[in-house]
Amino acid sequence: MRKIWIVFVLVLLIAAGSVYWMNVSGNSAVESSNALQVIGSEALTQMINDRNDMTIVDLREPELFAKGRVPNAINIPFAEIKTNYTRIPKDKKVVFVCHTGRMGTESGNFLLENGYKDVYNLDGGMAKWNGQMDQK
Repeated sequence: MRKIWIVFVLVLLIAAGSVYWMNVSGNSAVESSNALQVIGSEALTQMINDRNDMTIVDLREPELFAKGRVPNAINIPFAEIKTNYTRIPKDKKVVFVCHTGRMGTESGNFLLENGYKDVYNLDGGMAKWNGQMDQK
């Protein structure tokens, strides 16, 4: 009978330790945002309206950027992102905008590989953007 209790206590301790470890590792993954996050037009509009501390980077060519862009966006063309990414602050959220989202995915993953956190890509890019537009 005593052996059964010892086995029971050991199994209980192992189970409790496993649950604790999963909670600790799960929380740290949520807090660190080390994965590229996809954001829709409505959520980005809300972030802009809430005046979130962020940098919006438009990856399109300067001619398209001049015709219309997400408010407050800066222009770093996709072909220049790997040489000019240090212009983007590391202490702010970063949102990439491109034509349809593919260049934003690649650029976002590049930033994450270079130590950035809280990196987003606009789902569908400007093709799906239905928010306000700034123009020159």
